[in-house]
Amino acid sequence: MSIVGFVITVGAIAYLFKRTLAVSPIDLAVFQAAGQAFVDGTPLYNNEFERPHGLRFIYAPFAAMLFAPMAALPLSALELLWTAANIGLVWWILTALLRRAGVTRSVPFIATAILGVALLLEPIRTSFFFGQINVTLMALVVADCTGVIPRRYRGIATGIAAAIKVTPAAFGLVFLLRRDYRSLFQAIATGIGTIVVGFLVAPQASVFYWTEEFFRTDRAGGHDYRPNQALTGVLARLGLDDGLKDILWVLGALAIIAAATWAAYRFTRAGDHYVAFGLVALASLAAAPFAVSHHWVYVLMLVPMLIAPRYAKWRLLTGAATLIYLVGPYKLVAADTGPNLATFTVQNGHFWAAMALLVGAVIAARRLPRQAPTTETGQKRTEPALVH
Repeated sequence: MSIVGFVITVGAIAYLFKRTLAVSPIDLAVFQAAGQAFVDGTPLYNNEFERPHGLRFIYAPFAAMLFAPMAALPLSALELLWTAANIGLVWWILTALLRRAGVTRSVPFIATAILGVALLLEPIRTSFFFGQINVTLMALVVADCTGVIPRRYRGIATGIAAAIKVTPAAFGLVFLLRRDYRSLFQAIATGIGTIVVGFLVAPQASVFYWTEEFFRTDRAGGHDYRPNQALTGVLARLGLDDGLKDILWVLGALAIIAAATWAAYRFTRAGDHYVAFGLVALASLAAAPFAVSHHWVYVLMLVPMLIAPRYAKWRLLTGAATLIYLVGPYKLVAADTGPNLATFTVQNGHFWAAMALLVGAVIAARRLPRQAPTTETGQKRTEPALVH
């Protein structure tokens, strides 16, 4: 079985490099242009911005500052380096997740064997295709929330990730559920600090971003854009008018967040931080105003669950969800296909898989002991915790 895994890994890596050489990752070109604009002191958000492939820069000025080193490389070299670095990050994320899922032996070997499957997950491979930053952000959050980073520095990486793209801010809930208030404070303080830095180095751009650009919910397209697999996309594809759609989104998002938070709390108190972390990730995506497929890189967490003995009872559910995320069902239906139950179901495959996982987790959470607090608070736990 491991031989098959290694073959898939080699094939997946070769495929991603071949794709990078054949088709330029368009978002990476935007990041590089933003870095160059920051270096040159030119505007980031108006028509003076270069707009590679006709795309705007939609992140905060602080992100452009971090992208500045990209300006030193030719785009072709940057593309290959970015692909290689992100492959390495996916492998590292797998090793961290495997250990936190209770796998203790041959972790680097197992991570290499399952790397190919992880890379071929539709959200992961699409992130590579676009040259997106989601894998990097996930690595920061995983390092923070799985205890890789020493506790006194914990929260800083999550704050930096949220400063680049706001979605990782949701993982502050992980610290809150653990009653790890120091890490939560450090995440918030870091996020605020990056905003202050942005205002110091790019005041005009920061004013525009935080008063106008930040509040746009259609920055990457309309809600009915096929890759948008959040609840807003599901409702938009029903053809509902905007007023009703917005009301249903608010109600649905609140229900998703409430269910995920309750289940995550129960898993946290039972010492299972892995599932709690995954629930926060799924809720942050499903309930988001906009979450295109390459935002869903956190489904990578399903792959270690297929390996870890601790989650053997979950394998039917996690295996089915993994298959859905490998296929990327929304790509199987043309955008102009007429509405019917079959196409509607397929078009929203990522969302349905997330809801199935959420329902399964809620059912499992009901069977957990009411209190078995984690080692973070110095109390007992029922099984090995994610954080140590």
